[in-house]
Amino acid sequence: MREDTDAPATGLSLSRAFFEATIDELLSGGYEDLRNHMAAGLAGAGSECLGFDDEISRDHDWGPGYCVWLDPEDWRASGTALEERYRAIATRGFAGFPPRDASSERMGERRVGVFPVDGFYAWLLGSPGLPTSIDEWRRIPERSLAMATNGEVFLDTSGRFTRVRKRLLAYYPNDLRLKLIAHDCLIAAQAGQYNFGRQARRGEDLAALSCLARFSEATTHAVYALSRRYAPFYKWAPRGLGALGPVGLAVREALDAALVAWRAGNVEQAEGQVERASHILVEALHAEGLSQSDESFLLAQAVEVNSRIGDDALRAADLMAPVTA
Repeated sequence: MREDTDAPATGLSLSRAFFEATIDELLSGGYEDLRNHMAAGLAGAGSECLGFDDEISRDHDWGPGYCVWLDPEDWRASGTALEERYRAIATRGFAGFPPRDASSERMGERRVGVFPVDGFYAWLLGSPGLPTSIDEWRRIPERSLAMATNGEVFLDTSGRFTRVRKRLLAYYPNDLRLKLIAHDCLIAAQAGQYNFGRQARRGEDLAALSCLARFSEATTHAVYALSRRYAPFYKWAPRGLGALGPVGLAVREALDAALVAWRAGNVEQAEGQVERASHILVEALHAEGLSQSDESFLLAQAVEVNSRIGDDALRAADLMAPVTA
């Protein structure tokens, strides 16, 4: 039970406060030199790493905690002992909050504690090194790239952790970005602009709802790709639109309005909001120099964007098929 009403209100701010209060104790007794070649922060899985946590989030995997990322040689020499010290400190709780409930750890996923830098990235990317080809990028789930680049780094005196993070934050190679946008436009056209209204008028409510959901996911993801941001886990992607500038805000507003109209049984109004969101995407494509077409049907925009891909194999790949894992 939380007792200190002045304690940090979000998981990320709680993590930083816990780090600042305990790092000296963690490194005392012979580990002080690690401060000169280590990284620490909070990144990875969990809504707190996105800044989206709330009271509901606190029922699992939430509470005082942070990550320490060690270079390989330091991990081999000190990792196990330092992890034991970290756990001893964490079991005390902090700022009126009890120790972190670690439900995911019981399923083999450790979110906080001491890690090797290479191990952290290997867990998310599938290998400790950066992807070097289009195919390697495509094999990484986008949500994993989002987890590798979210949160906050409190300290990095080694530089190793941040070097990888900065390269990942530079986003996908441009050809892959174009393929993602083209795929999103095609799915949005098919699900929202074409099939949603048709299924709704047939009385196929579940199918219509599925179409609207697919349209929402596709347009949402297109905004992330246009913004050069990795889309997080699906349940948080709409929430993140608000941080993606005017285009993100406008698309979120249109999608919300489409859902409200659909719930009220107003199919025509919902279709109007689908077209509004589509028009916003077309304008964003123009602003990015990715299309010169004024066609409102997003299928035409998908073809236009796809034609700009330089890699022959990627350009020829099926636009309906998922682009990444």
